[in-house]
Amino acid sequence: MFNEIIFKGFLNRNNRISDMKTNKRLNLVFGWTLFLVSFLLYLSTMAPTVSLWDCGEFIACMAKLEVGHPPGAPFYLLLGRFLTLFAPDPSKVAFMANLLSVLASAGTVMLLYFSVHHILQRIFKPAAEDVVALLRTAVPSAIGALAFAGSDTFWFSAVEAEVYALSLFFTALCFWAILKWEESHTQKTGSFKWLVLIAYLTGLSVGVHLLNLLIIPVLVLLVLLQKNTFTWVLLGKSLLIGGGILVVILFGFIQNGLWVADKLELLFVNGWGLPFQTGLIVFAVLLFGGLFYMVFRTAGKRHVSHALSLCLLVFFIGYGSYAMIIIRASANTPINLNDPSDVFSFDSFMNREQYGDRPLFYGPYFNAKSKDLLYKSAYRPAANRYESYKKADQYEYDDEGCGLFPRLHSSQPIHVYGYSQWAGVDPDSKEKPSVFANIRFFLNYQINHMYFRYFMWNFAGRQNDEQGHNDLIKGNWITGISFLDEDLVGNRDQLHSMELNNASRNTYFLLPLLMGLVGIVFLIGAGQEGKKYLAVIGLLMIVTGPAIVLYLNQTPYEPRERDYAFVGSFYAFAIFIAIGAFAVSNWMFRKTRSVLTTVLVWILLALGVPGLMLSQNYNDHNRSDRSFALNMARSYLSACDPHAILFTYGDNDTYPLWYVQEVEGYRTDVRVINYGLMGADWCIRQMYEPVNGTSSMPLSINKDRYKTGELDNALLMTKSQEFAHLKQVVKFIGSEHAETKLPLQNGEKIDYSPVSNFFLPSVSGDTLLWRCPKNILYKNDIALLDLLATNNWEKPVYFTIGADPAIFLGMDNYLRHEGLVYQLLPYSKSDGSGPFIETDVLYQSFMNNIQMGDANSSYYDHFCRRNFDIMKYRQTVNVLLEHLKKEGQNENALKVIHKANREMPVERMPKAEGNLVYIHLMHQVGEKAEAERLAEYLVDLHLNDLSWFIGLSQRDQNSMAITFQQTLEEGKALSQLSDSFGSSALNEKLKVAYEQMGLSELK
Repeated sequence: MFNEIIFKGFLNRNNRISDMKTNKRLNLVFGWTLFLVSFLLYLSTMAPTVSLWDCGEFIACMAKLEVGHPPGAPFYLLLGRFLTLFAPDPSKVAFMANLLSVLASAGTVMLLYFSVHHILQRIFKPAAEDVVALLRTAVPSAIGALAFAGSDTFWFSAVEAEVYALSLFFTALCFWAILKWEESHTQKTGSFKWLVLIAYLTGLSVGVHLLNLLIIPVLVLLVLLQKNTFTWVLLGKSLLIGGGILVVILFGFIQNGLWVADKLELLFVNGWGLPFQTGLIVFAVLLFGGLFYMVFRTAGKRHVSHALSLCLLVFFIGYGSYAMIIIRASANTPINLNDPSDVFSFDSFMNREQYGDRPLFYGPYFNAKSKDLLYKSAYRPAANRYESYKKADQYEYDDEGCGLFPRLHSSQPIHVYGYSQWAGVDPDSKEKPSVFANIRFFLNYQINHMYFRYFMWNFAGRQNDEQGHNDLIKGNWITGISFLDEDLVGNRDQLHSMELNNASRNTYFLLPLLMGLVGIVFLIGAGQEGKKYLAVIGLLMIVTGPAIVLYLNQTPYEPRERDYAFVGSFYAFAIFIAIGAFAVSNWMFRKTRSVLTTVLVWILLALGVPGLMLSQNYNDHNRSDRSFALNMARSYLSACDPHAILFTYGDNDTYPLWYVQEVEGYRTDVRVINYGLMGADWCIRQMYEPVNGTSSMPLSINKDRYKTGELDNALLMTKSQEFAHLKQVVKFIGSEHAETKLPLQNGEKIDYSPVSNFFLPSVSGDTLLWRCPKNILYKNDIALLDLLATNNWEKPVYFTIGADPAIFLGMDNYLRHEGLVYQLLPYSKSDGSGPFIETDVLYQSFMNNIQMGDANSSYYDHFCRRNFDIMKYRQTVNVLLEHLKKEGQNENALKVIHKANREMPVERMPKAEGNLVYIHLMHQVGEKAEAERLAEYLVDLHLNDLSWFIGLSQRDQNSMAITFQQTLEEGKALSQLSDSFGSSALNEKLKVAYEQMGLSELK
């Protein structure tokens, strides 16, 4: 009776206010409220400054409109530049850049709501336009949108300056526009305008990321479904048409669209002597002029030619953001990757040639025998014309080693080892792997590990944020339901320390997944309209998920997790979650006809899905106080003397440095050079130019000799054991005289050095004297030797500590350890095993230059923890403590310990290499109570892990045998640590626990 009164009250009230305009307003209120809620969530958890990986590069390129890595993301940079204009000072530029992702992500959540609400309205088809009918579709739509807002992968990208948040916003915007086209087409109210908008948005989105192109097959399917019922044949037809359009846009327009411009440029510049870029300008005029002509020529005619012309025109207008790349590259900005300042280098930039190709449907397997390296003709500016040269393209392979579906394609040893793990192939076999082995790898690794695992992270739960490589304790998906998780990751009675009290351990008890499956089942039974949307949403999920897996053809042991690539697929599944929430609440409403009961169901669904996800993910996604990358970058640069040259090696020791120099103007006197990029001629060419107040780099070899194909490598010979002056060696290698070339059997000549022993004296009387262990010097090696010889000790030279030792070219003993960097010096105090230490220098650098902040102020995720290892932070502290102890500087040693406990506490990184040595040294220099406390803490973790191992099944114990053995070795080390303390308490604790577990006695 009470429910009936309330229900009638609602209806009576709705009868007074219900009309279509009111409901539209209420719908807008729902959508924009979700935008505001999401915006506040992401703003409150947003990184306040630069983050790791590409963020530093993107922010720097935004701030000064510079040229980042291919293919450039120009529209993303333009939008970011607009926002950064409002930064009150340079230190807030990163905040404004991150804000772009926050805004885009909040907009994505809002668009998801509007899209789901549209779909539910089409399926539900309410009899009356009243508030109750609106709420019955709006609330479930909001539940699905909030579930996606709180999902793991999407939240991660929402709070940092990366392209993926804005890219997904464009995908969501295009999907919403597709649904609006459907609505207009049904109502016959000018639906064509929506297709024009979609074409324009697609063009713009290419200037952010290529992922949005995958929306095209979905659009084609929905168009075909307007006059046809769903069949598998229709799905195939839409994939064929949509895939064809996608291929034309991707491989015809984007990657090879400049072919005509290349030809015109050669004609106008080399043939007619006109200025550079003439051919490109003429090409642009012909392209847009031709499209404008076709649009006006076909105007007023309801014909496909007019629609196609107009859509192509607006697509290319949106795509025109790429003009920024070639314009800014021509200005030679400080960051100018690949220098795409002419049409040919721009074409290479757009084709992402630096990343190479991965075979998709036919190609070589990992053990295929390579033949010759193939070259292709290319052009580059020279004086007033373009000169041709041969550029390395790819290797030619024996046909016997090639085959269909080459998933097992990489010959790198680490990848081949991965193939043996995931596909069960013999890494030493000379036999061509079968197609079935390739399919096995595709399913086991590429689909299951590199897609399904990420999918389950978002909708079932995540074990931790450690990067997983198919072991039980790192990076797996879990549910929180013990009997299910036991089959997935082993013993649940005792969690491994990788999971124990880990902020990134998030469990959703399968609730989001089940709700999405309910949505799928509901659509299956919702008539033709339901099946239509099931096909459309399902196709969106597939093309942004498994189809990307197929295209990427990923190799094992990726440098980082790649879940961000599939966020569009997770977006599609969130739509199913919303539909599932509608199915449950609508079923309850129809059964009870009770608004109160339905409201209660909505509350339970909201708490059980988005509420649970938000609460679980908040602590490990909150970066509001994290400044790790900024601190790291400043510490690297602070460790260098004024006007130094600093060689970096990877992304995370380069991009944050670019940010602090380009944006915040910090230590711009230091010239940062990425050693890996220095293998490209454009990078060396830029070294000849001054940057941000630093002078040009000291190089003596003629700039033209560093062009691709001219001095790509040089042989190192051992014709003499004498030491040659480095300047003379560099002069010999860089010479163009015929007598300095080594003739080969094929008649060609190659650059070489007759000696591999070098010396470089200094004005102080000390001399750098060493033997280079390499047989072949590559372009970056030659440029480094050239710089050292020409610099002649005038500018200090440094290397980041995490660099591959191979880049030191045998000079390891002359590198002085100064915390996060090594300085190259003309003298050595090394014992012959590598870099040397001068205690006072290292102490001053560690205490004054390395400022990593307070690790307890924010959650440090896997990447932060891993970078501490790459920076060799703990090892540096241990070495410094050892030297301070030997020299009796216990007071300074205690200062080092107190600083290290704040910046890298053992509790936050208990598995870090060197922790036991660190605790031992703490005890020896007088920090006994703290050392014993930390030792007991590690013993407890160790025993916890042993208990976890003992609880595993025999199968799981076998799979974790190596890790188990490492844990036993850890126990022996802990026992030795306890002995060094002179206390038997910890040893007794270990002994008793080992006996109870039935393990052999510690030795």
